[in-house]
Amino acid sequence: MDVTTLGKTGLRSSAIGFGCAPLGDEYGSITDNEAVALVHQAIDLGITLFDTSPYYGRTLSESRLGKALKGKRDQVIVATKGGRFDAPLDTGFDFSFKSIMRMCEESLRRLQTDYLDIYQLHDIEFGRPEVVEEGVKALFELKKQGKVRFIGVTGFPVQLLKTMAEKHDFDVTLSYCHGNLLNDRIHEVLVPVVKKKEMGLLNASITHMGLLTPQGGQNWHPASEEIKQTAKAAADFCQSKGESIAELAIQFAFSQPNIDVTVLGPRTKQELERSIQLFHTEMDVDLLTAVQSILKPAHNQSWPSGHSLFWE
Repeated sequence: MDVTTLGKTGLRSSAIGFGCAPLGDEYGSITDNEAVALVHQAIDLGITLFDTSPYYGRTLSESRLGKALKGKRDQVIVATKGGRFDAPLDTGFDFSFKSIMRMCEESLRRLQTDYLDIYQLHDIEFGRPEVVEEGVKALFELKKQGKVRFIGVTGFPVQLLKTMAEKHDFDVTLSYCHGNLLNDRIHEVLVPVVKKKEMGLLNASITHMGLLTPQGGQNWHPASEEIKQTAKAAADFCQSKGESIAELAIQFAFSQPNIDVTVLGPRTKQELERSIQLFHTEMDVDLLTAVQSILKPAHNQSWPSGHSLFWE
């Protein structure tokens, strides 16, 4: 497994990160034993960064990861988040100082550790700016107390992540759905400031939250019908050629420059093993060209998010 350094943090991480949403049954149910075995296999295969959140499975992901890491904590980088919990989008976020301090303590207990390597505010576009700034103060306080080593924010709008990176002395940031075949604005908008400030950069949702898979996105996917149908056309084309658009999407993400860690969310041991194989396999350039042509009408299109509620 290739190893990378997360910017100024000095953390040495595997180039592939393990996205822990599947440990929270977000994409189908697995057992506790299956979850633990999957984490152990990832470690055995050289993956060292595990990215979770109390929102994934409504604390289930963190609890399972904590159980799996017993006796292995010193081998990995544990990243989790705060500020998002189980409630409708308009009420399921609390980035206040008090909330972030409390949620961090709760995450530490579930993860069975006395410190977090990375702690970030989760989907900040859904918080009011003045409240998010309270959460930022909490991040720095937690870092001062030694409960977290490195801090940052995550979210969907890359312009917002850029603004926050310019404003605050963060260590890392995580962007999702903006570094893949359908949308690659991470390079235009976010990468320049991240590199200037020597921050670690994590790229997640490289299948565009499931759109770039043979089965497509789930019913809750917020993309427009045009984006969904364009992605489906590309998936169908790949299938007609005996290829998998998901595998092409993974290879494309692995090939992107200036990304420290590509976060994957494998649901099975087979998916995990295949993803690592793809890391060392060259893309079919002709297939990539054809798929990019099909996706062109929806390329870099986005969808409304909480960002429009408070930040504009």
